[in-house]
Amino acid sequence: MINLILAISILNTFLIMYLLTKLGKEKNKITELLQDSKSEKQLPSEEDKKHIDDMLKMREMYESD
Repeated sequence: MINLILAISILNTFLIMYLLTKLGKEKNKITELLQDSKSEKQLPSEEDKKHIDDMLKMREMYESD
């Protein structure tokens, strides 16, 4: 009986370790995807740059009046 409980405990320990490593790998994949999506959003596109330039020109025109 004690051997059965010991075997089940050992199997549970290995199962928990396996699941924790799988969870860690999935967590790393998700963080990489999030970092990639953030880096894509941080880079301004040409349209954004043009819009900012237009707004600055309008501001200069408004201030000069």
